[in-house]
Amino acid sequence: MNRGSAALQSLPDRRTVSNLILGTGFGLTGAGVVMLGVLLPALAKRWGLRDDVSGFLFFLQFLGTSLGAVITGANHLRWLMIGYGLLVVSACALAFSSLPVVFPVLFCFGLGLGTVMTATSLVFADRYQGDCAVQLQRLNFAWAVGATTAPMLFLPYLRMTSLSPLFFTFQGLFLALFIWIALRERKETPIFHPSLEKGPRENPSPRGSLVPLVMLAVCAVGIEASISGWLTTYSRRADPTHLAGAVLAISLFWFGITFSRFVFSTRLLTIIGSRRVMRLALWCLAASVAMLISAHTPATIRVGATLAGLSLGPIYPLLLSFMLEFTARGWIFAVGGAGAAVFPWFTGLLSAQYGSLRYGLVAPFGAALLMVILISISLRQTDPSAPAAITHG
Repeated sequence: MNRGSAALQSLPDRRTVSNLILGTGFGLTGAGVVMLGVLLPALAKRWGLRDDVSGFLFFLQFLGTSLGAVITGANHLRWLMIGYGLLVVSACALAFSSLPVVFPVLFCFGLGLGTVMTATSLVFADRYQGDCAVQLQRLNFAWAVGATTAPMLFLPYLRMTSLSPLFFTFQGLFLALFIWIALRERKETPIFHPSLEKGPRENPSPRGSLVPLVMLAVCAVGIEASISGWLTTYSRRADPTHLAGAVLAISLFWFGITFSRFVFSTRLLTIIGSRRVMRLALWCLAASVAMLISAHTPATIRVGATLAGLSLGPIYPLLLSFMLEFTARGWIFAVGGAGAAVFPWFTGLLSAQYGSLRYGLVAPFGAALLMVILISISLRQTDPSAPAAITHG
């Protein structure tokens, strides 16, 4: 066996190892996205934060995440290094931050998360042009697993007197991924396809239908960010003596999202039909958020959180598949960023204004009702048979 054939045979093995490591890093970004929501009760108590200020922390993080998706350029591996570099520095800074320094630090942390998530997705899209949908499903399933398991993994750190060990743990993991990419990933030549980043696809459907789809995507991501960000605090206020119960609520929410996305990545979606799944999911979402608002016991909150996750799971992937009928992929990664930045902040503002987080949850509930109204408009000109690609939302 000559050296060339040996290299060809070793390529799949190197690619498999690379996929596992990059997928692990992608799952770690899922943990990073939910981190602020899980830590918020402890941070609010330590710094004496009002809900409107806490909401502004969410705004800064998700604004950074959205901007990271926008700025990611064509050299995806280089931007992957930049993103992990930002995460290393900002995770270290979080260990020493207090008000008001934490505001720009959280923005940089979100910027790193957005850059890494977008660049990793595009690296996989480049590697697997013929099997892109399946690979992205697996990649984003790893993200959902990270978001689901993170709250329970954070629990021992929440019982410590300082959160610095958690931030240093993140820093070490991000640094290891940065070193891997610097030493190994850059040796592979990425396959670029500029056509995927340029211009809209030709589609006979009227482009006006894209506007309500974009509004739906903004609301979907905003509802997810608002509930996931505030659920730990909401549950903790309902039962201040049991920290584990509050963490369990957010874990059940993310488990619902992960499970429903897995279920509807199968042939079940084709059997039921994407339009029917979308409408049913939106009605269930509105009902589950209403249940959260009216809940007065931790058990009811956990049931509402689980139902909200199950309802939210298929919505954003379906919206992506509908939007991809109108336009190329370039800006789709960032379309929900506006909702993710604004809705958690608006939830905090309402809570501070009216003195209860129950009133704050009116924001995602109103968005869910708006989505029910918009769905009949947005799906009128779309193809209901389009398969859903699973992505982080």
